[in-house]
Amino acid sequence: MKTKLFNGKFELALRILLILGQRESASLDQLLAFDFITTYASSFNLFKDNLHGDNAFNYSEIASRRVMMNKGISLLRMYNLLGINYSEQNGYEYCLTDLGRSIENQFDDQYAIEYRQSLSNVMGKYSRFSSKKLMKLIDSNLMKELE
Repeated sequence: MKTKLFNGKFELALRILLILGQRESASLDQLLAFDFITTYASSFNLFKDNLHGDNAFNYSEIASRRVMMNKGISLLRMYNLLGINYSEQNGYEYCLTDLGRSIENQFDDQYAIEYRQSLSNVMGKYSRFSSKKLMKLIDSNLMKELE
């Protein structure tokens, strides 16, 4: 059995809980974008440091992170920590159940504190962006870094 040390389904499941602790609901693409921008917030001029360090290949993580994010969602749904709704605008959106909110409220380690601080900056700037607009933002940031 292969175990993924970073950005595995369990780690992403925990970060999904943190994101939905600050947002009523989000689609898979929104979760993916908010998580990516939050972990690399310094690259988007939103936080002093990138939570996952500086990495020349961070944008290559998006495809594998999407797969693991789906697995994290499945894990959270299996334990009744995440609900699902359908929205005309965004398709399927995920939200915390009461149990999920209760567990998310208990996260108080240093990483969770810093993740929430970075996420707060991200949400302050991009919470109203659609999934498509968020992904365009990530693409345009990549192009700026390549110049």
